[in-house]
Amino acid sequence: MPAPEFARQRDEGDTGISAVEDEIDYRDLFDDAPFSYLVLDMAGTVVHANASLSRLIKLDLDSQIHFGFRTLLTSAGAIFFDTQLLPKLLLSGRLNETALDLRVGSARVPVLANFSLKYEAGVPIQIRVALFDASERRSYERNLLSSRKEAEQVAEVILRSSDAIITLHADGRVRNWNDGATKMLGFNSSDALGRLLPDLISTDDTRAAFRKSLEVLNTGQEYSGETVARCKDESRVEVSFKLTPHMEAPGTLVAYSAVLRDIADQKIAERALLQSEKLASVGRLASSIAHEINNPLASVTNLLYILGLQVPTPELKALVAQAEEELARVSQITTHTLRFHRQSSHSTDLDIEKLFHSVVALYRARLRNSSITAVIDRCDAKYLRCHEGELRQIVLNIVANAVDAMKHGGVLSMRCRESTNWANGQAGVRLIIADNGTGMDADILARIFEPFFSTKGIGGTGLGLWVTEDLVEKNGGAMRVRSSKRESSHGTTFSLFFPHTSEGSQALRRD
Repeated sequence: MPAPEFARQRDEGDTGISAVEDEIDYRDLFDDAPFSYLVLDMAGTVVHANASLSRLIKLDLDSQIHFGFRTLLTSAGAIFFDTQLLPKLLLSGRLNETALDLRVGSARVPVLANFSLKYEAGVPIQIRVALFDASERRSYERNLLSSRKEAEQVAEVILRSSDAIITLHADGRVRNWNDGATKMLGFNSSDALGRLLPDLISTDDTRAAFRKSLEVLNTGQEYSGETVARCKDESRVEVSFKLTPHMEAPGTLVAYSAVLRDIADQKIAERALLQSEKLASVGRLASSIAHEINNPLASVTNLLYILGLQVPTPELKALVAQAEEELARVSQITTHTLRFHRQSSHSTDLDIEKLFHSVVALYRARLRNSSITAVIDRCDAKYLRCHEGELRQIVLNIVANAVDAMKHGGVLSMRCRESTNWANGQAGVRLIIADNGTGMDADILARIFEPFFSTKGIGGTGLGLWVTEDLVEKNGGAMRVRSSKRESSHGTTFSLFFPHTSEGSQALRRD
């Protein structure tokens, strides 16, 4: 607003200051205003401007007054001024906080512009413009937009995380519930929001621990651990959790977040590792015993040989020969036990037929007691380059299951032949191990390679076939299983394929 107009608005009773002094005071106020003020004629020419505009556009306006307002704008801004801004201003008489960019050298200065018209006899004669530097506001808006995008990205990560990420009120009622929590626990967000988390997922055994965690959170400390959570379908899942408090002055808990992670697979691996260590310890003990037995066995063998030379009657010679035969069996068992424990880290050429015979020798007593006939059928493939100890363990695990499936007798068939893996055209050896035992139904067959799944009750670890599958894949092989419980044709057949070349085997080996 021009200084004279300010002067006219003073109270008429304020007579202590002359009109001239009044006009000078208001003109100083106009020139020193913290924003830029311009007066334009209706053609858009600047007829008056204060000192703030000079500082804003870095020009000496005393020598450049009566220039076009459009020259201060960018090309796009000038077009906008003519086509959009002026028509609206003529219609309404006033426009507030219109964003424009001023050209200052090679740079641009963002401003917010307020426009108003001055009328005379109802006809607009001037355009008054107040410009406010919006550089800081524009920077703030950019930072705000960037922060908002980052917050949206973090929210999306939380929403899509496979972990259960939950935010809660201080009393334990659920505020937010992500997709990971739904997948892990089965509750939808509509099921969970507003409910107490302990009532939702805690079991009777874990409620006390939850109350303890709240006591720790109220002190401002994080709380973490492992527990068993209850799912919507009443199943249980082992989880690790971390609770993080959100505090406000003066140390008041206002909310907290909970991150739950499914550790079922981790626990299975830990139990499998523990069981594997136990089995390894038993294997080392058995190897040590077998090694120690060999020395007295040699002495007893020699003594029986001498005794056989001294006995006078055929009956006694027959008894000594029978003792030598049984002693040879003991020696053979210890030899196979030692061979099983000694596992080389390098591939060797393995005679498959000898491997079959050695496994049958180890199980001879069980086979005889269960009336099981072991048949080592055609072995066209003589040698396979592999890790002997691992292949021996594979065959032993499968044969052990076959013997358990034929408690009332049956036939164990083992054979091998040259073959091709039709999935990739690789040449190799196929081992077939079949039994005519009880067989398995489809539900059991689908789970036989799961760790700790066993149909043998307390006597089974549930690790044999899980380890077998891992060893087959580790040696670059493939395994298929067929089973039937039909009366006319019952039993189980394992078909194992191993590639011939060591290079092919090593390429697929998982260390």
